[in-house]
Amino acid sequence: MNLYILVEDGKSGHKIIDQWIKILLPFLQRAKDVSSVTANQYVVFSGFGYPRLLGTNPASPHKNVLGATIETINASGCFDYLLIFMDGDHEGVQQRKKKAEEKIAACYETLSVPYFIFIQNICFETWLLGNSDIVPYHSSSNFLPYQRHYNVVAEDPENMPNNPAMGTSTASLYHERYLRALLKESGHHYNKSRPAPIVMTDRYLMALKKRTEETVHLKSLAEFFDFMESMRLLGSN
Repeated sequence: MNLYILVEDGKSGHKIIDQWIKILLPFLQRAKDVSSVTANQYVVFSGFGYPRLLGTNPASPHKNVLGATIETINASGCFDYLLIFMDGDHEGVQQRKKKAEEKIAACYETLSVPYFIFIQNICFETWLLGNSDIVPYHSSSNFLPYQRHYNVVAEDPENMPNNPAMGTSTASLYHERYLRALLKESGHHYNKSRPAPIVMTDRYLMALKKRTEETVHLKSLAEFFDFMESMRLLGSN
């Protein structure tokens, strides 16, 4: 089984997904590039942000990430699945997934393998807020305003609205700032360029998985875990 993984976020999301794949599908090894793929491997590439990721117009190659990806997969003949990771932002899961599906259908080449689209509702940091184990029992004065605004343990992080009082213009920006403040409570530093190593560990990932299994929270993350489990079972046969 070989996977081609395209991640909207070329920074934190790209790095974290790479590590999560190694944990959830240990029988796969990351290949350096497409030309070196043999068997039971995967590659991870950046979509260079939305909407550039959805480019499919051959007349605009510098904005044509998805089109180039489809070309590469078809030409290589060595991949079994294309996995796409995108933020839902203000549009939500269904609307953003629909846009991606329409772009794939309208591409100048027909994709030769099955594809799966995972929409991070609202953003990748929203998924990371699902680890209840890292939320402190006693919050500092720096984190307390976030916790009072929205309790990500008792309530679904996917439903957390923006808090303009914290100086953020969108829910995505607020979720990122909330996560930074939360991780700082236990001495970890997170930013888009250098995500905290703790979020890439087995323990952190399993805490997220447990949250999706024991609650109805983080449905978009649960879809990712369900797919990974199906791939694990397929790969073990």
